[in-house]
Amino acid sequence: MNYSDLVNSVRGVSCILSLRKSADNGSEEITITAANKDYLASVNKLDEEFVPNRPYTYYIVRDTNFEALAVNCITAGKISHQYVNAGLYEAWLDIYMIPLEKDEEGNGYCLFSYEMTQRSDAEKMVKVSVQTAYSVLKTCIRFRENNGFKETLDSIVKDLRHQCDSFGCAIILMDTAERKIDIMSFDSAGSFAPADKDVFFKPEFYDIVERWRDIMGGSNCFIIPSEDKLKEVEKKDVHWYASLVLSGVKNLVLYPLRVNDNLYGYIFATNFNPDRTHFIREVMEINSFVLSAEVENYRMRERLEKLSRTDMLTGVLNRNAMNKMISDLDSCEIEFRNGLGVVFVDVNGLKTVNDTQGHNEGDKILVNVSDKLKSVFDPTDIYRAGGDEFLIITDMERYTFYASFEKLKSLSRVEGEPSFALGAHYDGTEMNIKKTMRIADSNMYENKAEYYQLNPGKDRRTH
Repeated sequence: MNYSDLVNSVRGVSCILSLRKSADNGSEEITITAANKDYLASVNKLDEEFVPNRPYTYYIVRDTNFEALAVNCITAGKISHQYVNAGLYEAWLDIYMIPLEKDEEGNGYCLFSYEMTQRSDAEKMVKVSVQTAYSVLKTCIRFRENNGFKETLDSIVKDLRHQCDSFGCAIILMDTAERKIDIMSFDSAGSFAPADKDVFFKPEFYDIVERWRDIMGGSNCFIIPSEDKLKEVEKKDVHWYASLVLSGVKNLVLYPLRVNDNLYGYIFATNFNPDRTHFIREVMEINSFVLSAEVENYRMRERLEKLSRTDMLTGVLNRNAMNKMISDLDSCEIEFRNGLGVVFVDVNGLKTVNDTQGHNEGDKILVNVSDKLKSVFDPTDIYRAGGDEFLIITDMERYTFYASFEKLKSLSRVEGEPSFALGAHYDGTEMNIKKTMRIADSNMYENKAEYYQLNPGKDRRTH
């Protein structure tokens, strides 16, 4: 067959892919046997003399999804179609591969063609199998149910694992500020290695996940189609390879959750049914598109909620969060298990510092005091109640509470450091928040008065 004539007769981008034995080590490799001018122009090779059967990686970066699609088309002898978000090119590709006859040497061939657009086309995205359409519709409906976000993801991941006939399926989000992984949802048919051995459950897993973007090389997904291909991961990342082996992974499909340049995390399935590879790619591709948008909305809501509850200067919770906690405790919406401990904190001399030295110096004092509070009590129990006041509401046993309070007292009178008055009360029976606050507030003012009695030379306004 004259492949040059064939590709030149195609309108648009076209080339002939070949699956043949490598001359170096005898392994199979994908080469480009023929290409028309539109294809060569698309990969910036129009000015070069075309040499048949160069590895396809001479023209584009290696893409495991592309390889899996081509191999499946050639070996199964079935037309392959995929509509993908190609992050490397910041575009959407409508890909077609049509199998051709093998040559006398047993090399397989297929005609490869695609159209590229900068934006997604909804009409093309919905041209999927009934099974895929059912899966994506089910995902969308689950997000409109009244369950929480985490419960919704659990349901979706369980659905996807069964649809992929997979051993395990997970959605993980990346916290780039804290450099940690949030395993949002995980479902498996069995169990992975023990948590004390498997890197999947350890903080260093973030370092592995952070390298996935480079490993994917801008592709819309990463596929390890079979166990014999797993070894190739070792060349890219030995630590990831070790964790895959430890977890008993035989194959893997990995999709990023991203919107434009914002990468939020990944969804992946392991040990899936290889006979369902085409369906798995299709269902994961579109579901990851839907999940990316939902995760972005979730992260945005999280950030807005955090802003509405957080004091931006000190990083502790603000008065709005404090009022809600008090209201929830008062109405028994929240119940403490161990006991109710309250600490009032009043920073000495803040107004004078603000007036004489400026608000920047006053802010430094507030940050200094809040850091001391956070070094003793859980930051999620600390509230900035006002300009120079903090409140701690905590669920602790009596002994632990007063031991923490005594530690904080030792930090409140450090020579050369900002000073602050303290008052505490503990309620282990009634759990009456308003009564406990009144007593703690009264104790704080007694502590302030006692301090100035013992330090008559101190200016009450500046210390």
